[in-house]
Amino acid sequence: MPSLILHIDERLNSNFKKSEITVIEKQLTDIIINDLDAEEDNCQIIWVESKIFTSNYKLYGEMRFREKKNRDLNKSKNCLKKIGDILKNEFNVFVRLRAFSIKETYITALDLKD
Repeated sequence: MPSLILHIDERLNSNFKKSEITVIEKQLTDIIINDLDAEEDNCQIIWVESKIFTSNYKLYGEMRFREKKNRDLNKSKNCLKKIGDILKNEFNVFVRLRAFSIKETYITALDLKD
């Protein structure tokens, strides 16, 4: 279930080709899989083009994942650090990332496929 939603300033998005984003996304997915012990089919990375006017952080991300016994605070910090380093180096901007662990009795989800 790990999902990473990245809000990227619209001025940065035009500098990258789809093939470059695909490579970055693969690196980020691999980090999430390894650091949070996630399954690849459950990982989602969503890019949202945003207008960021006054913040110094031109790339903002929120990661959400289900709490598990093997996912602790240190693992999520390490995961965010690795993701942040890649994004900062690739986009050459300040990056702000947050992680939220979800611990609920019921999580309702729906996947629609052809």
